[in-house]
Amino acid sequence: MNRTKYIAIAVAAIFAATAVSFAQRYSIVPNDTIRITGLMEDLQTLSIQQVNISTDTIILKWKKISESVPSKWEASICDNSFCNTSLVDSGTMTPVFPNEYGLLLLHITPHVEFGTSIVRYEVWDNAKPSKRDTLTYILTAVETLGIVEAENTNSFSISPNPANGNFSVNKGNQCGSAFSIADITGKIFLIGVFEENTISISTENYPNGVYIISIFDKKNRQSTKKFIVQH
Repeated sequence: MNRTKYIAIAVAAIFAATAVSFAQRYSIVPNDTIRITGLMEDLQTLSIQQVNISTDTIILKWKKISESVPSKWEASICDNSFCNTSLVDSGTMTPVFPNEYGLLLLHITPHVEFGTSIVRYEVWDNAKPSKRDTLTYILTAVETLGIVEAENTNSFSISPNPANGNFSVNKGNQCGSAFSIADITGKIFLIGVFEENTISISTENYPNGVYIISIFDKKNRQSTKKFIVQH
């Protein structure tokens, strides 16, 4: 091998190693933007998870970029360690182990006032602060849902509810396949996809309480339902 080829190969190897070392160590589920239309009297939950796809334990930090929330609405943010009582400016998640999840979850209550809120936060790996992702949460609160929206909102079912042992989720006419299950504090218990129209889930690792299952469609719209685990 001549010297020129050797240098070229060495340089390529260095760039490849650099690309690997700086690769992002988490992925965003379901996407970096969540958009919901809901009734103005309902509490709405908007959740975006950060899945640790590396073999290392990572620490994620987050910071508010902007918020536009109607004055009478109530909004708060949770991460994987704590639920705040407002949209605080910044925070640090507890360490996220490989194949586990960080999250930034918003609870928004419109208090019977229609309108739209747009909230943006950025999140990043503490070891790589120059690589940041912007997460956008959009909620439109309306007095009544349109026919299509109402069908999408109510199209999936959970049974039995309350559940003890296994329960089934039928996604109905939902176009999406990604789903998540969280408790009312925002702690994620499961993230998955529908391989069939109906899936069965065991409650073995679910303490008694209230949970929220969210299904995400191809336009990143989120439909949610509450269910109860009662052993």
